[in-house]
Order: sequence, then structure tokens, then C-alpha cells
Amino acid sequence: MSSDRVLDINLLGNPEAAQTTLATGLPDSVKPVIDAQDVTLYVGDEYDPKQGVTATDDRDGDVTNLIQVTANDVDTSQAGTYHVTYSVKDTAGNVATKTITVTVAEEDFANYQVGNVTGVNPILPGATTIEGQTDYNFYSKIPEGTDIYAEAVFINDRGFSQTVGRSEIKYGIGTFEINANTGVNLAAGNKVLVYLLAINGDDWKKGPIFTTFISADSSVSK
Repeated sequence: MSSDRVLDINLLGNPEAAQTTLATGLPDSVKPVIDAQDVTLYVGDEYDPKQGVTATDDRDGDVTNLIQVTANDVDTSQAGTYHVTYSVKDTAGNVATKTITVTVAEEDFANYQVGNVTGVNPILPGATTIEGQTDYNFYSKIPEGTDIYAEAVFINDRGFSQTVGRSEIKYGIGTFEINANTGVNLAAGNKVLVYLLAINGDDWKKGPIFTTFISADSSVSK
């Protein structure tokens, strides 16, 4: 009996494996390799278990499109430790599995990125308030015990700076209204720096600065 006939008989019932064996002359018994790493998320994050996960096989090459998620108990609405299990099968029928750990943590102030002031309404000379918008909304994740303020500083024509005021932002609609401190005189040509300030106990962080100028024609520049 020929070697080809022996291969055909031994691999009856698994035509994919038979095809691979006949093409290479050797049976394929090597499992694919799944590349998936443990993940750390924060409460409220979106999570796609297949994002960044790949799989390769020594004969089939890239088999990422064949990956299946066979178990996934991740709940990003609650802090905790979860697991995701993946499975992939090559054309010879070899199956590989891998389980990763997904940690969902409360937002950590040490790693927290303060949001942005996205716009400031025109400021006229003598104004007593500064109003604007931020990128905060109902879905913004803020570390427990943290308060977010909008703060403004103006620089006069002699280069001296003075704090205009500070106001806690309105999370739901992402706006702020800063009332100028007593004695602050906003004059035409003054530069105004507006930013968000996150305060958590004795710790604080500033967000990116939004720069605008006070002018009689109400022009605003960033």
C-alpha cells in the first residue's frame, strides 16, 4: 500500500487535516498561538474583548479572524477581577485556548487625565464673569473624592498675572461660569488663561490651558 493511501486511511473523518498532511508530507499537530494580554480598565470604560488580540498558526499563518470568545464575565460598571477565554482552531483541527485577567479598577487620581476647556464665550472689557464649555458630560469618569473647577487667570499689559476666579463646573452640561474676584478689572488687550483644575484632598492637577484675549469687538481666539 502506498504512503499516500496510508495517509488517506489514517485521516479519514478529518479532511482538513488530511489535506494539510498530504500537502506537507507530515501531520500537523501544532496548535495555533493566541496573543492576548491581561487588561486593566477603569469603571465605566468600554471594552471590546477582541481588540488587540491576534492568533497565528505555523501553517495557516494569521488566524486572527478565527478567534472565538468562549467565556467573558467582564462587567465594567463594577470594580473587580474578571476573565476572558479565547479559542481558535486551525485547518488541521488543532485547538488553542487562552484565558486572560481583566481588572476593572476605580479611577485612580494619580493616573487621572484632567479634561479640557473647549471654548470660552467672548469677554468684554469690565466683564464680571467668564463663561465657557468643557468636554465633561454625564459619562465622564472622575475619581472618587475629586472636584473639578474651571479657573481663569489674566495677564495685563505689563505682564503681571492675577487670578480672575474659580468655579465648580456643571458636569451634566459641561459648562462653567467664573465670577471675577473683587478688585479684578478685565481690560481690553488682557490675555486670559482658562483651564480645569482637579482637586482631590491635598492633591491637585491642571488641565490644558485655553487662551483668549479681551477685546472691545468680542473676538475670541484659542
